[in-house]
Amino acid sequence: MNTKLNNFEEYLKNTIEDKFISLNRYKAGKPIEEIKREIFKNKKVKILKLASNENLTGVDKTILKQLQKELKNIYYYPDDSLYYLLNELEGFYKIKKENIVVGNGAVELIRYIYQILVKKGDKIFIPHPSFAIYYIDANLFEAQLITYNLMPPDFQIKYEDIKNNLDKIDDPIKLLIICSPNNPTGSIIFKSDLEKVLNYALNRNIIVILDEAYFEFVDNENYHNGLELLKEYPNLIVLRTFSKVFALAGLRIGIAFTNQYISKALNNIRLPFNVNTLAQKATILALKNYNTFVDKIKLIINQKYFLYSKLDQLKKEFNIDYIKTYSNFIAIRVKDANKVFNELLLEGIIVRPASDMNLGDYIRVTISPFKSHNELFIKKFKKVLKKI
Repeated sequence: MNTKLNNFEEYLKNTIEDKFISLNRYKAGKPIEEIKREIFKNKKVKILKLASNENLTGVDKTILKQLQKELKNIYYYPDDSLYYLLNELEGFYKIKKENIVVGNGAVELIRYIYQILVKKGDKIFIPHPSFAIYYIDANLFEAQLITYNLMPPDFQIKYEDIKNNLDKIDDPIKLLIICSPNNPTGSIIFKSDLEKVLNYALNRNIIVILDEAYFEFVDNENYHNGLELLKEYPNLIVLRTFSKVFALAGLRIGIAFTNQYISKALNNIRLPFNVNTLAQKATILALKNYNTFVDKIKLIINQKYFLYSKLDQLKKEFNIDYIKTYSNFIAIRVKDANKVFNELLLEGIIVRPASDMNLGDYIRVTISPFKSHNELFIKKFKKVLKKI
């Protein structure tokens, strides 16, 4: 029996490529249930999760009521044509449905984009650090990832930096990826700079992925709207998500907007029924009730400035710093990010050590719309800083 087992294991080693075995999987923020189980031994304790940039205002009550009615139909397969959802997206964003691809979260769409565009050895260029999935998928498809470092204090993405680095590369670049706001820094690229980048990229036949997952949280008049640039730049793919501002992270909805040639290819490889029934219904309802989300965005932006004021008070005392953000999270530099992370867990606060995202001694903290949450974080954070 053991001989057969060993022989089969050897067969698998020769069958499954090493890249699939050694690939680093995306590290998700720790869920509340895991912390309750592992640290508090399932005792009744209140845990505040500030690790995954969810919109803590929660799901709109109107959407919840409607979804409850839809539960009776979940024994049917979803509508794979996405007929009603695509019609709603077309009407809301003023983009033809032929230019829209819907995924089980933006991460599924990123994987599909790599699948149709990236071949072994292709070069992908991205400001660093950025969203981990782009790095992971580059390894998966055996692409050559080329980066340059965003610089403190603001970590802003700038045209000149991108151009200067690309000018040094003679070989063709397949993809240029810009996350704006960028995760985990919260920084952006200004509209004027973005347009220069897109022109530069178009002249060199570089496809640009513009990841606007946190689009709605930006409070800067110089920010861009990628959807307005699609007609002028056929080399552009814009990504949006319903996980953040629309508070539907658990239902997984991501949207890609691009030219018809790319969208056709993406839709052709899209897995059957990749967008579940409840996700389709919730997205339609979220778009119909968009104005209710706008007010919630304002709460989060206001709390961002509240956190700024509190963190400014801690700066001199504990030698911390933070990156000014245009998103619903903030990256805070500390002496020992992993230690701060673990100590905060013991206090019932879940954040993310940004070392997981190539940002060294920073922690990334979700900005809650509730002042009480942010006050609690500051209180516990100060307590931990005194320890270390």
